[in-house]
Amino acid sequence: MKAVITATLCVFSAQALLAQTNHVKTAEQTKPFKSSFELNADAEVGVLSNSALSVQELDDISSQSDSGIKTAADVNAKWQLTKGAKLTSSYKFEQQDYDEFDQYDLGLHQYGLDGSYSFNNHEVGGRYDGAKANVDGEPFLHFNQASVYYGHFLNPYTYLRMSIKTKAKRFTTAKARNADGVGGDVALYHFINNGQTMLMAALSADKENADDNQYDFNGYGFTTKVTHKFTAFNMANKVGAGWRYQNKDYDEQTTDDFFEQIPSRDEHRNVVNAFYNLAVFEHVTLIAEAEYGDYQSKLSSNTYTQSVLSASVKVHF
Repeated sequence: MKAVITATLCVFSAQALLAQTNHVKTAEQTKPFKSSFELNADAEVGVLSNSALSVQELDDISSQSDSGIKTAADVNAKWQLTKGAKLTSSYKFEQQDYDEFDQYDLGLHQYGLDGSYSFNNHEVGGRYDGAKANVDGEPFLHFNQASVYYGHFLNPYTYLRMSIKTKAKRFTTAKARNADGVGGDVALYHFINNGQTMLMAALSADKENADDNQYDFNGYGFTTKVTHKFTAFNMANKVGAGWRYQNKDYDEQTTDDFFEQIPSRDEHRNVVNAFYNLAVFEHVTLIAEAEYGDYQSKLSSNTYTQSVLSASVKVHF
């Protein structure tokens, strides 16, 4: 399982937003408007290896490693209502089953709805993202996030997006960690090689207030990513690499015993990742992914490193 389920949710939201961006204007987009509806789906199966099984939301950090099977399926729908108005929806289910340590098996349902309107190189919209996570087959976390955003093409190849969001996390058993939060981010996308290469950089800020104030924090993050599409041996290829940094400053806590200070939970995370996709057939893609995370905290029990490797086959319908 990935080290942090909520990080997975954030990544999902960022990818979903990016998928809605119109990127580089093409000749197709200059044709007379005709309303349309598109529906597509994917199914994926593969293997993975995790060097440090963990559920960080419960401070369950294990030095155990394991391998297993991962499966996923998703469906996406897009309604182009008018030339400027667009509505998209998505649903994805992902399951990670480990060979030995079943207590870290993860089932994740993710769903989203996005509505936007584009005009004169501007885009405004609103989005809802939700997720339900099960660990070892039992309900664990319910996540909801609503956001509004504004995007603008600075030029035909550079797109700027800003958003603000509210979110809520509800845990099935760890009620003290239930939290509400607000945040914002700004991201810049630049496309070269006729849109085949994308460069992205983003800044974000978050604030969460939990039922137990030891879990209250202010945080900020930085994400950068590069992807490139190319054709080799008559097959479509896509490669990419990224880096994500996140810092969380938790509220300082004291006890009633002469106001003794409790050790801080402050933490920061550095995560690098890379992937390679190879379209061996029109509807079949081979995927290889690698991720390395360095998770540092003032709590020694929450300080660790983790490597996750996976290889899978995805079928597109």
